[in-house]
Amino acid sequence: MTWLPETAGGSDPFSRVFALRPNLYEAWREFEGLLWRDDRVDPNVLALCQLRLAQRNGARWLPGSAAPAVDEAKLADLDAWWKSEHFTPLEKACLRFAEQYALDPSGIGDDDARPVTEALGDAGTVAFVEALAIFDGFTRFCAMLDIVPEGDAQ
Repeated sequence: MTWLPETAGGSDPFSRVFALRPNLYEAWREFEGLLWRDDRVDPNVLALCQLRLAQRNGARWLPGSAAPAVDEAKLADLDAWWKSEHFTPLEKACLRFAEQYALDPSGIGDDDARPVTEALGDAGTVAFVEALAIFDGFTRFCAMLDIVPEGDAQ
């Protein structure tokens, strides 16, 4: 569901909205799929960051379907990840980086970046930042267009 007066064909609300621009939608699907298959960043870390950015951006729908399921304890603590014992140091470092990226990328300092770059390496960090750009942008897209799961329209 969305407030848009028109949608295209698709298997879910996000697809029906984004498929209004089929050329862009296909390119996005291809690129987004690569994020989850890239072995430089743990898909579980990416999933946590995607969910956290969705929370912060007010999105009620997550674009893409290749993300792994998130541990229930982590999911329950995601809105206060920094004080939870359920998250690893790397997950916390990546979540801190992701939140700062969404707020103000120029505010990411050496202390924020160091644990991420040390764990992921240069290529992994680039892949991680590319994923954050997609997650941040498309969770904002979903929030802005009020894309929600079927049966959840208000």
